[in-house]
Amino acid sequence: MNKILLSLILFLFAVNGIAQDHNRTDDKGRRQGLWMDFYPNGQKRYEGTFKNDKCQGEFKYYDEQGRLKATNTFDKSGEKALNKTYDSNGTMVATGYYLNQKKDGEWRYFSKENGKMILVEDNKDGKVNGRSLVYYETGTLMMERQFVDGLQEGHTKIYYPSGALKEEGDYLHGKKTGIWKAYNEDGDEISSENFSAPTLNGFD
Repeated sequence: MNKILLSLILFLFAVNGIAQDHNRTDDKGRRQGLWMDFYPNGQKRYEGTFKNDKCQGEFKYYDEQGRLKATNTFDKSGEKALNKTYDSNGTMVATGYYLNQKKDGEWRYFSKENGKMILVEDNKDGKVNGRSLVYYETGTLMMERQFVDGLQEGHTKIYYPSGALKEEGDYLHGKKTGIWKAYNEDGDEISSENFSAPTLNGFD
C-alpha cells in the first residue's frame, strides 16, 4: 500500500513538473524558456523559446490540423527573423525576413505547382518598397515594376513568355500616367495610350 501511495505521489510530481516546463515568466514578468499556445481543438498553434521576453531561435507555427504553416528563425536580438511559409502540402511558398514583425528586405514567393519562383519583392516597414519582379511559372520574367510605400511608382515593363517586351509605361501613386505603349513580339509598336496624371487630394 505504501509503495502504491509513493508511486502515485511521484507520478503527480512528475506530471506537475512537465506542466511547468513551458509558458513560464520570471519575477519581472518576462517570458523565459519554452512557450506554446494551442487552438480550441487542442492542436498546437505555435512553439518557441524566449529569453528575457525576446524570441530566440526557431519558432514553429501550425494550422488547426497540426500541419506546419511557417517557421521564424530569430537572431540573438529577437527582432529579426527569417520566415519560411508553407502550404497545406508542406511546400514552401514564401521566404524572407521580418524586422520587428514587419516584412523587411527581399521576399521571394514560389509556385505551389512546381516550386519555381514567381515573385521577388523588396520591403521596408512592412510595405513593398523598391523593385518587384513577377515571373511566369516557366521562370521567364513577366513584369518588372517599382513600389513606394506599397503603391506602384515609376516605370513598368511587361513581357511576353518569349521574353519580348509587350507593354511599358509609368505609374504615379499607384495609377497609370503618361504614355503607355504596347508592342507585338517582333518589337513593333501596336498601340499608344495617354493617361492623364492622377488627381491628388482633389486637386489636379
